[in-house]
Amino acid sequence: MEKPLLLPTPRNLKLTGGWVDLGSAPIRISGVDSDCLNRMFYTLHFNAQSVDLAGESGSDIFMSADESSHPQVICYVKSHSGNRSLRPDDEAYSLVIAPHEAEREPFVTIEANSCAGVCYGLLTFVQLLRQYDLHLPTLTIEDAPSFPVRGVMLDISRDRIPTMDELFRTVNLLASWKINHLQLYTEHSFAYCGHEEVWQGASPLTGEEVRLLDKQCRGLGITLAANQNCFGHMTGWLRHDRYAHIAETNGEWEWGCHPRSGPFSLCPIDPGSIALIEELLGRLLPNFSSGLVNIGCDETFDVGQGRSRQAVAERGIAAVYSEYVTKVASIARRCGFRSMFWADMVLCHPEALDRIPDELIALVWGYEPDTPFGSWCKQLRASGREVWVCPGTSSWRSITGRTYERRSNLRAAAQEGVKSGASGFLVTDWGDMGHRQQWPVSLHALAEAADAAWNADAAASNDPRASSMHAFGALASGVGPWLDELGDLDRELRRTAGKTDAEGKPTPLRNSTCLFTDLHTPLDCEFRCGSLSDWRTVLERLDDLSDRFPTGLNSQVADELQHTLSVARLAAERAITRRQQEGLSSRRRRQLADKLRDIIQEHRRLWLLRSRPGGLEDSCRYYEIIMEELNPDG
Repeated sequence: MEKPLLLPTPRNLKLTGGWVDLGSAPIRISGVDSDCLNRMFYTLHFNAQSVDLAGESGSDIFMSADESSHPQVICYVKSHSGNRSLRPDDEAYSLVIAPHEAEREPFVTIEANSCAGVCYGLLTFVQLLRQYDLHLPTLTIEDAPSFPVRGVMLDISRDRIPTMDELFRTVNLLASWKINHLQLYTEHSFAYCGHEEVWQGASPLTGEEVRLLDKQCRGLGITLAANQNCFGHMTGWLRHDRYAHIAETNGEWEWGCHPRSGPFSLCPIDPGSIALIEELLGRLLPNFSSGLVNIGCDETFDVGQGRSRQAVAERGIAAVYSEYVTKVASIARRCGFRSMFWADMVLCHPEALDRIPDELIALVWGYEPDTPFGSWCKQLRASGREVWVCPGTSSWRSITGRTYERRSNLRAAAQEGVKSGASGFLVTDWGDMGHRQQWPVSLHALAEAADAAWNADAAASNDPRASSMHAFGALASGVGPWLDELGDLDRELRRTAGKTDAEGKPTPLRNSTCLFTDLHTPLDCEFRCGSLSDWRTVLERLDDLSDRFPTGLNSQVADELQHTLSVARLAAERAITRRQQEGLSSRRRRQLADKLRDIIQEHRRLWLLRSRPGGLEDSCRYYEIIMEELNPDG
C-alpha cells in the first residue's frame, strides 16, 4: 500500500489494514451553526475542485445538514470534554475511515472541538481523495498543529506584485495546507492616495483589492495582516525629492563593513517621519479586518550615521530606536491594530527591548541552517513578549532555490520555536534583485514550510512527493523530488564559497547560490565560487536534471521550470568559460548574449502570466546589465 501523502503531515496517522469504497460521497454536518457550515462549504468548494471525485461510478461530492440523508462521511463539531464550550482556537481533529458496522454508519467520521478543526479534517479527507479517489485505506488520524499561527509572507515590494487572480489562487492553495495567516510585504506597493509619485508605475494594490483579498482570506480561515515597513527599507519613498528631507541620510554610510550611499531609513528624530507614517497607516489599515499589522523596523543600520548622530551619541541607539518604534505602534493602536516588528535590532541592542511596549509581537528571522532561533526566542520570551519564528524559502538570489539550507532552516525554526514557546511560524519569500526566481521554486518551499509549521516533529523527514501531489497536482508525481535535486545543484560549491573566517578557513556561502553569485559577478572582478572542474560538474548535473524533467505538469509550470533551467545553464556556461585559459572570446560572448536575449524575452512573457506589469522593467534590468557586459557594442 502506498502510504498517504498528506500536506501537512498529520501528527499521528495509523493505517489499519483495510479498504473502503465510498461509491457516492455525501457529507453530513452535525452540531454546527450557519457560519461554521458556510465555512465548510467554502473549504470544500475551493479545495475539492482539483480532485476528480466522479470516478467510474459517476458519483459526486456534496454537503448536507439534512439529518435524514444517509451519509458516507459525517462531521461532528462537539466538545470532547463534556460541558466545556466549543473553543474557536482549538484546531485539533480526528479522522477515522473504517468499514460499516451498522446499517446507517458512515465510512468516514471527522470529529473536532471547533469549526476550524472540522475544516482541517475535511481538507485532509480531500487530500486522501486526491491520492486514492473513492477507494480509501482504513486509518485513524489524530491531528493538531504545532503552532497556533502558521503564516506566509510574500514580498510584493521587490518588483513583482501578483495579479488578483494569482493572489486568489495562492490563498486557496495555502488554505488547503492549513496555513492560517498571510502578509504581503509592503514598502511602496500600496496605492496611497496623494503619494502617486512613489508607486506610479509599480502596479500597486489598491484599497478595494485588499478588501476583496481580505474577504477571501476570512472565508478560508486565513488572517490577512497588514504590512508596511515604517522605518528602514524606505528607499522607494526617500529617493523622491518630496520625502528626501525626512531621510536619516542621503549621503554615505556603512552597513556592517560594507559602504552604502543614499537614503534608506526615515530619520527617527524628525517629526515629519512620524507624520508620514501616521498618514500611511491611517489609509492602509482600514482595509484589513484582522487588527494586526507588521510595522517592519528592521535593519536600520544607517540610524546614527546621519541626522540622528548626535541624538544617538547622547542617548544611545537603543533609546532612539525604541522611542520611534513605540510611536509607530501607538499610531497603529489608535487605529485598533496590534503591531508586530522584526526583532533583529533589539537582539543587537537588548537594552531596547524593555523600552518597547510588551504588546508588540517580536518576529525572529534568519535564513541559514545555523540561525539560533532557540536562544533568540528565549531571550525575547524572558521579557514576557509573544514571539514568532520567521525562516525563509531560500528561493531568492538563487535561480534554483537552496534545498539544504531551506530544509535545515525550516527544521530549526519549527523545532526550536516549539521548544522555546514561540506562538507563530511565519515563512518569508523575498524577491531581492528583481524577484527573478520562478513561482514553482517558491511554491515547493512554501509547501515544505507548511508541513514544518503544522508538524514540527516531522520537519526533518519531509516527503517532497507530497508537494508534487498537493502543490502541483496529482499527476505531477516527480516534481517535488526533482526540485529538491535542482536546489542542491551547486551545493558542494556553496559549502566553501563564503567569506573566510578569523582563522582563514572558508565558510559556506550565505543568502545566495553560487550560480546566482557568479552570474552577477562582473567579468573583470575576481571570482571565488568554485574551480573550472567544479563548474563542469554542475553543468553535468544540470544536463542530467534536464534529461529527467518531470512529467504531468501544467504547461505554465513546465515553461517556468524550463526557463529556470535555461537561466541556470547560462550561469554555469558563463562560469566555465570565464575560468578557461582562453577566457571569453568575442564569439563566445555573442553566443551567451544570444542565449541571454532569449532568457529576457521569456522572463517577460512568464512574468505577465502571474504578475502585474509594474516592476518588470526593473527586474529585466538585472539581466540587461549582464547583457551589456557580454555585448558592449549592442
